[in-house]
Amino acid sequence: MGITLFTNNAFSSVSDPDEYSPGFDVTSLRRAEIFTYTGIGKNLMPGEGGPTVVGTPTFITDSPFVQLSNNANVAHLSLGINDAPKQTWFLLFDPNNDSTQRIIAGSFSGTAAVTPPGVSVIVDEAGALAAMQGIHYTENDTYGTARATLSAFNKTKPMLLCLTLDGQTTRLTDMTNNVSASLTLATGRERAPAPLRIGKGGVTYWGSTSATSRLGAYMVFDRVLSDAEKITVHDYLLRCIQAKYPSLIF
Repeated sequence: MGITLFTNNAFSSVSDPDEYSPGFDVTSLRRAEIFTYTGIGKNLMPGEGGPTVVGTPTFITDSPFVQLSNNANVAHLSLGINDAPKQTWFLLFDPNNDSTQRIIAGSFSGTAAVTPPGVSVIVDEAGALAAMQGIHYTENDTYGTARATLSAFNKTKPMLLCLTLDGQTTRLTDMTNNVSASLTLATGRERAPAPLRIGKGGVTYWGSTSATSRLGAYMVFDRVLSDAEKITVHDYLLRCIQAKYPSLIF
């Protein structure tokens, strides 16, 4: 017996489905949560394992959003998978008019072989929204990061972010406000994967330890979705959220 997660019943919830049928292709969908339906730390994809809840993420009252912490071991989700060369992430993010430097979601662990820089979606030192791509410089076996920064960041309303990892190219798109930025790694540079976290946590040396982020849903596919598929995912998430919160748009 499978489920199609979309309902107009504001008090419904879903737990332990044996099949997830959202109306789009779920091939290589590794992790998916819509917190107002699943609660916190319950993967919608059966047979894929699930995240580990670290600390105490909490729901924001009268909203679909959960507050997570930039501070290590306080409140975040450890997904149990790494970033990968072919991957698509979706993050339903409420900036809450907050410019504080932080990692919203990602795998930054440091800048060394034992603590690789991964890839992350961040609010940077200047309050801009960006993708921070970890780099392994193969010519001298060192590590660093590069960024693709969006030209605009509307911090006043929720947005659906999409991060696409496609070989040497990393692209961050704000699907709500139609803004994107990308970077492509040059020859001699490669990705430096690390374990993924939602709400950051894990390490203390990037951004403010008092910073928090509000997220309502996330998905991680181990493949590159087409533009049409991305729109379908956006529309699906919007329907799910508006079934409980009709005035929320993104």
